[in-house]
Amino acid sequence: MRAIERIREYRESHGTAYTLKRLGQKAAQQLLGTYDRRWRREKATEAELQRQRENQPEAGLISLVIPVYNTDPVMLRALLRSIEAQTYRNFEAVLYDGASTKAGTLEVLAELEAGAQKDRFPVFRVIRGAENKGISGNTNEAVKAAKGEYAALCDHDDLLAPDALWRAAECIAEKHPDVIYSDEDRITENGRRHMDPHYKPDYCPDNLVSDNYLCHMAVIRRELLEETGLRSGFDGSQDHDLFLRLAEKTEKIEHLPYILYSWREVFSSKSHRELWTCLDNGCRASVEHEGKLGRKAEAVPVNKEIRLWYEIPADAAVEAIVHGESEEECRECLGELQFRTDWPKLSGSIVTGGEEERIGMINEAAATSKADYLLILDAGVTNMNRYFIREMLMYAQRDDVAGVTGVLTDRKGRITHGGFAVGMEHTAQCINEGMYYRAGGWHDMMNKVHNVSAVSLGCLMVKRANWLPLDEGFRGGLASVDLGLRQRHYERWFVFTPHAKAELAPNQLLLSGTERNAADEALFEQKWGKTVHDPCYSGRFGKKKANYHY
Repeated sequence: MRAIERIREYRESHGTAYTLKRLGQKAAQQLLGTYDRRWRREKATEAELQRQRENQPEAGLISLVIPVYNTDPVMLRALLRSIEAQTYRNFEAVLYDGASTKAGTLEVLAELEAGAQKDRFPVFRVIRGAENKGISGNTNEAVKAAKGEYAALCDHDDLLAPDALWRAAECIAEKHPDVIYSDEDRITENGRRHMDPHYKPDYCPDNLVSDNYLCHMAVIRRELLEETGLRSGFDGSQDHDLFLRLAEKTEKIEHLPYILYSWREVFSSKSHRELWTCLDNGCRASVEHEGKLGRKAEAVPVNKEIRLWYEIPADAAVEAIVHGESEEECRECLGELQFRTDWPKLSGSIVTGGEEERIGMINEAAATSKADYLLILDAGVTNMNRYFIREMLMYAQRDDVAGVTGVLTDRKGRITHGGFAVGMEHTAQCINEGMYYRAGGWHDMMNKVHNVSAVSLGCLMVKRANWLPLDEGFRGGLASVDLGLRQRHYERWFVFTPHAKAELAPNQLLLSGTERNAADEALFEQKWGKTVHDPCYSGRFGKKKANYHY
């Protein structure tokens, strides 16, 4: 019955068509092993594992810290086997038992202790606690007992890939980060199938506020981890709270683009049994984090996502720079924007002309504006939702934001613009183009605020002080992609918010489809080269379309 309720809730928030698609994908992964076969092809080969054993990075001792409480003995033994198989050898595994009472769990721990005394399992240390302090308290105790310079967080019923610690050690030796995280997948409760790979972006701050995408595997400088600690009041979202507080203390966060950790899908876990408590705790963690950064916000769970509202200055002056082929269509768009959004300090200017002239004219309008914020808007934009301006202002007010976009759709609700992924075929692609906007897509990304590498001139809000003139050598949508790469040098982020919604038919500035201006592509390649890394979109995905297809 619970499964039926979850499907019903998913359909209400994502639509019938996408729910059926996801059910088909899940069935194919669990019954047919569609991803499991890919996982077997892509995991490290025996030759690669042997190479790692023979070439040990100079990374020092790494401590695996594992909280244990009444763990299923079959699952615990599976985890221990995956630890023994590690190709990096300079590590220890510290298991803190929170006074387990289950006979099978106690038997496994006793075997480990006996084996350690006989030097059969020298890497394992078992610490017996007098009480169960919960996952946060038990983990903290394990960290206190750890001896390594870095500590790797590991749940008691999951699995590590054999090269997990070696990859982390290689990163430590080369970059000396404070936090490392990897890609991950899930395994069925019986351990027979790998499924639901999570190919992650590099560190993206807005992604992390909306969702704990870092999760597993996490390797953290032990001194920093001990100083920060996990908080029991956030159990269920304790990792999310931890990563947010770590991000306040360091920017040295590295991503390992390998599946190194398999999270076991146990339906009796807290994240399944007490989902709304976990979400409430995640909201509290996000609000507290934003407050420490000087951004006052409120948050509540909406459709199982963290929804934030930030305070914004009521007197913020916004100038809409509406561009199109005719003055009439520009005035219609501006009038509709004023009517629908009712923002008190909204002014407008109009840029008319062909696509080849428009970029220079947008630059001129931006340079002469006196407003606090600029809203670059295609004249074809219509049906803006009421809080269209407010939703983008919440993020545009930050000094570290290069620009903000909402979701643009056609009249049937299919996405025409949701930010760009770069480094694709034909240089850049609209993310999830053609997908129904409520569906959410990969890990429900289109229903969460997140970072993208570039946005289009169809809809772009930016603080005037952060505006960079567009390169007038471009004639189409690559001008805004070029802008995104230039803004990266100033360590500014582009933000996508699904809560600002409007309609706009596909056009050249949206980089819809595969038709491109050849001169623009040549200029882009000349400036940035043939290969461009997108920190906000995993390189593990295909390059033809930015639809998160692997």
